[in-house]
Amino acid sequence: MALRFLIIAFLFYLTGCAKKSNPTPQLASPQAFVLPSDSLDEVFKSKPIPPWAPKKYPYKESAERKWDLIHTRLELKPDWEKQWLRGKATLLLEPYYFSQDTIFLDARGFEISRVSLKIKSETSSPSFIYDGLKLKIPSGRAIPKGMQAEVSIDYIAKPNELPSGGSAAISDDRGLYFINNDGKKAGLPRQIWTQGETQGARCWFPTIDEPNEKCTQEMYITVEDRFKTLSNGILKSSRKTGQSLRTDVWEMKQPHAPYLFMMAVGEFAVVPDKFGKIPLQYWVEPRYRNLAKKIFGRTPAMMEFFSKLLGYPFPWPKYDQVVVRNFVSGAMENTSASVFNESLQCGPAELVDHDWDGIIAHELFHQWFGDLVTLESWANLPLNESFANYAEYLWDEHRLGRDDADLGGLKEKYQYLYEAATKREPLIRYQHNKPDDMFDSHSYAKGGRILHLLRQELGDRAFFEGLGFYLKKHEYKTVEIHDLRLAFEEVTGRDLNWFFDQWFLSAGHPEIRTEEIIEQNRLLLITHQEQDTLYSPLYRIDLPVEIKTGGKIQREKFKIRHLHDTLILPLTGKPEMVLWDADATLPGRIEQNRKPESLIVQYFASARGIHRLQALEELQSRGMTDQSGMISLLRSALKDSFWACRETALEMLQDLDSLKRQEAAADVLPLMKDGKPQVRKQALKFLSGVQVAERRAILEKALTDSSLIVSTEALRQFLAREYPGMEDIRKKFENDTLNNYKGVLAGFYEAKDGQASFDWFIQSLQSSGGSDSYEIIRSFGQFLLKENDKNRLREGTDFLYNLGLEGSRPEQVIGVYQVIRKMTFIPDYKEKLKAIREKHRNDDFYEILEYLD
Repeated sequence: MALRFLIIAFLFYLTGCAKKSNPTPQLASPQAFVLPSDSLDEVFKSKPIPPWAPKKYPYKESAERKWDLIHTRLELKPDWEKQWLRGKATLLLEPYYFSQDTIFLDARGFEISRVSLKIKSETSSPSFIYDGLKLKIPSGRAIPKGMQAEVSIDYIAKPNELPSGGSAAISDDRGLYFINNDGKKAGLPRQIWTQGETQGARCWFPTIDEPNEKCTQEMYITVEDRFKTLSNGILKSSRKTGQSLRTDVWEMKQPHAPYLFMMAVGEFAVVPDKFGKIPLQYWVEPRYRNLAKKIFGRTPAMMEFFSKLLGYPFPWPKYDQVVVRNFVSGAMENTSASVFNESLQCGPAELVDHDWDGIIAHELFHQWFGDLVTLESWANLPLNESFANYAEYLWDEHRLGRDDADLGGLKEKYQYLYEAATKREPLIRYQHNKPDDMFDSHSYAKGGRILHLLRQELGDRAFFEGLGFYLKKHEYKTVEIHDLRLAFEEVTGRDLNWFFDQWFLSAGHPEIRTEEIIEQNRLLLITHQEQDTLYSPLYRIDLPVEIKTGGKIQREKFKIRHLHDTLILPLTGKPEMVLWDADATLPGRIEQNRKPESLIVQYFASARGIHRLQALEELQSRGMTDQSGMISLLRSALKDSFWACRETALEMLQDLDSLKRQEAAADVLPLMKDGKPQVRKQALKFLSGVQVAERRAILEKALTDSSLIVSTEALRQFLAREYPGMEDIRKKFENDTLNNYKGVLAGFYEAKDGQASFDWFIQSLQSSGGSDSYEIIRSFGQFLLKENDKNRLREGTDFLYNLGLEGSRPEQVIGVYQVIRKMTFIPDYKEKLKAIREKHRNDDFYEILEYLD
C-alpha cells in the first residue's frame, strides 16, 4: 500500500521539540545521577505529558486461528444498476488444532439467502446466525483436526449501503467500488475495483478476514462481453455464458491472504510485456495505451534487480498492474495484480519531469514482503510497509545513483519528523487503536530509514543475505518482528536484540546536540542525547564523523552509548569542518552550531551530494547568499554533478541584488540546456528577472521543451508579457488533452472578468483530479473575491463549498478551505468552514485545517 502524500510546501517540518540545557561534561566517564526515591513521584507528577507521547490502548494480539482456510472459490456477477455484487462463495476449511463445532466468518453488510455445509459426504443446510458483521454457522457436531468442512454461501454484497470509514492511507473501507455505474458521467470510465486492506475483503466476500490466514483461490467473474476482468493468478478460461455475457475464471494456486484478493472490471487497454517467462500486463484507459510502457516499462528491470538482490526469484506466475479511477489510496499490492491511482496516467511531458518508479517499485517489492511473507497481525505492519518504502531507495540507488537515493531518504526522514511533532509510537505497535492507524509515516518513512540503518550496521552482504534467508524460511507463511530479527541473527551470528528493541519496539528518535572543543592539541567531540528518555530509549549508535584539517579528511566512528559521550582526537591544526552523520543515515535530529565558513568547506569537501546540498540549503536558510565568498561557491554549484545542488544554487542566486543577478546571467544561460528539467525550469525563472537578449526566442524555445514544468513556466511568463500571438498559443496549450496546463492557465483566467472565465474554472475543477487543482482553486478564489455579479459569486462559492465537503484529495480540500476563510463577507462562512472540518475530521490532513483555522 502506498501512502497519499500532502503536496503543500509550507507544511514542511520546520520545528523541533524544546531543548534542555546540558553542561559540557568532563572527560571522565559520566556518572549516573540518582534522585532520592521519595522525590520520584513528585518529579513525574510535575512533568507535563508531551503532545506526541505514545498512546496506550488494549493489547492487540494476533487473531486466534480456530480454522485453517484452505481454499476459496468465488462466483461473482456485478449488478451495475444497483451497485451490488451477487455472489456465491465456497470455502474449504479445516480446524487448525482444536476440534470445532462452529464456523465464524467475516461478512459485512450482506444479504445472505442460503448456506450449505458439507462434511465428508454429508451435506446440510444449517440454521445460520448473521448480524451484518459476522456469519455464525453451527456444524452440528465437533469437527476434529484433519477433517475438512466445505461451506457454500449465496449472498449479495451492497457496498454503497455501508457506512463509510477510512484512514490516512485508505480513505474509504467499503471494499468494493462501482465507478460511473450508469455511464452518465462524461469523461469518467465505468469500472469496478476492490480494496481489501485492512478489513475490506469482508465487504465483498465472506471469509476469515485476518492477515494470518492464507488460502488458494478461484474466481469466476461474469460480466458484459465488452468489459475486461482482472484478478489474482492466471486467467484459466474465458467463455460465453449468455447473451453478451462472458465468464472469466482466474486461478491462484499459491496461498495468499484474503485481504490481497482483488477484482477489477472495465474497458481497459491491456499492454503486454514480460520478465523472462513471467507474463506482465499494464492496464490503462485506452487513450493512454501508447504511454503504458513509458509509465510501467521499467518493471522487468526492477523484477530482475530485486530478484538478484534478494536471492529469491519473483514468486508469482504473472504480474499485472492496473490504473483505476477514484482509488481510495496511492496503490495496493494485491498478489500478482497491483492497483494504482489515476495519477499515473499522465502525458508524455509530465513523464519527462518525473517517473512513477517509486510507487511501482514499492508495490512490486510487496510481492515478496507482504504477499509472499505476510505480517501475522496489523501490529507488525512495518514488516510489509517499511520494506516496500525501502525498495524505493534501493531502486533509486541502483538506477539513478546514491545522490538521488539519499535525497529521497532525506525527504522520508523529514516526513517522519513532521509526524513526530505530534505522534511518536513504536514501529511495532501491539497497543494501537485500530488497524488503519498503523498506516502512518512511522510504518513507512521511519521504517525505511531503520532498514537502511540496519544495512549500514551489518554491511550489504549480510543484510541482503539475511533478507533472502528470511524469505525462504517463511515463504507463504506469516511472521512477526522477531522472525526478522532471528533470521538476521542466524545469518550473522550476532545478537541484534538491542537494535530491534531501540528502533522497532521503542518510540521516538535520537535528538543529539553536539559540541566541538579545541583543548591544547586535542579535539573534543561531545554528544548529548536530549530526547525525553521517559518515552524514548537511550540510544546505542555508531555515528560516522568526518573532520577536515589541513586539506585532509579524517573519518572516525563515534560510539554513542550514554547521555553524554566524548571522543578525543589529536590535532595537527585547526579543524575546518566537522561533519556529523557522514553517511546520512541517522533517523533523528542532530543539532550542530556551524559557522558559514564551515558550511562552505563542507560544500567543497563533501563527496556525497546530499551533504553538499545540505550545506547550500543551510546557507540559504540563514540568509548567507550575499556573504563574501558565496558568489564563487554558487558559480561552482551551478556546475555540480548533483542536479539538486544546481537547482538550489539557482534559487539562491535569486536572493542576490539586481546587479549581482545580472552579472550571474551569463553563467545561468547554459543551464537552459541542462539535462534535468527541474534545473531548466529554475534557470528560466531566474532569467525572467534579469535583462537578456532575445527573451522571446528563449521563451518560444522553452514552450516546446519536452518537459511539462519547463513549458509551463515558459507559458506563465509568455502570458504575463502578452506577446503578439499569445491567444493562439494559449488555445494550443488549452487544447492539449494529454499534458495538463490548467494550473498556469488558471492565472490567466483569474485576471479576466466575466462568464467565460467563470465557466472555465467550473469546468476545469469538475475534470481535474490532480495536484493542479490546488492552483486552480486558489485562482478561482481570487477571481470570486473581485466578482461583482452576485449570482456568479453565490454559484461559485456553493460550488467550492461542495468541493470542499466531497473532495477526497488534500490539495482540493485545503485549497477550498483557504479560499472560504477569505470570504468573510459571506454571512455563513464560519459555518461552512466548520462543516468542512467536521466532514474531514478522520482524514490525514485534518490537522492542517485546524492549523489554518
